[in-house]
Amino acid sequence: MPLKKLLLAGLIASVIALYFTGIGDQYLSIRFYQDLYAQSPAGTVTVFFIIFTLGTAFSLPVTGVLSVASGVIFGHMTGFLVALLSSTLGGTVAMFTTRYIFQDLIRKRFAVQLEVINTGVEKEGPFYLFGLRMIPVIPFWTLNLLLGVTSMRVWVFMLATLLGMIPVMLILTFAGSQLGDIESFSLETIFTPRLILALILMASFPLLARGIVKLTRRYALEDRDQAP
Repeated sequence: MPLKKLLLAGLIASVIALYFTGIGDQYLSIRFYQDLYAQSPAGTVTVFFIIFTLGTAFSLPVTGVLSVASGVIFGHMTGFLVALLSSTLGGTVAMFTTRYIFQDLIRKRFAVQLEVINTGVEKEGPFYLFGLRMIPVIPFWTLNLLLGVTSMRVWVFMLATLLGMIPVMLILTFAGSQLGDIESFSLETIFTPRLILALILMASFPLLARGIVKLTRRYALEDRDQAP
């Protein structure tokens, strides 16, 4: 969509301009935001939460980057909660907006993908979305738009997104928290046991997620089939 591309291009251009002009060096420093959080925890969390929510609501591909940034700035658990809640809320806003404003546009743009999504939702319901959040074969922002055209209820979408994103957000914010502890870039500071663990978790998570989704789906479908 033109608006999304313009917003993303404007953000990238602003970051590049700040870097080369030297005017905003402090705004490109990790330590600046960590110090800001130490001085004003509630204010920093609130501003970051709003930025994260708006980014996902406008369907910008920033979820992964901002999740890692959340861990860098706030630490693992606080960063995890901020990333999880803001991505869920922003994704729900994007889904809701698609359903009531941009439905015709999305139907035309993603006609082929919608056939697959509709079949999955009709067959497995919210567990289909849960699986796609756990194993993000479809980008987060794209899935928000596609689900807005389906018959899935908003609160079901929100709950499935919240639960499905928990493992991903735990790993991304953990990786970010380890990156945030790096004082200087060298082999000794970068390749710490905890950061190596974070990288291993990120690499192995797709396999683990497939097992979790398969197990959850099997029990859920069995319970549904046995229901009177």
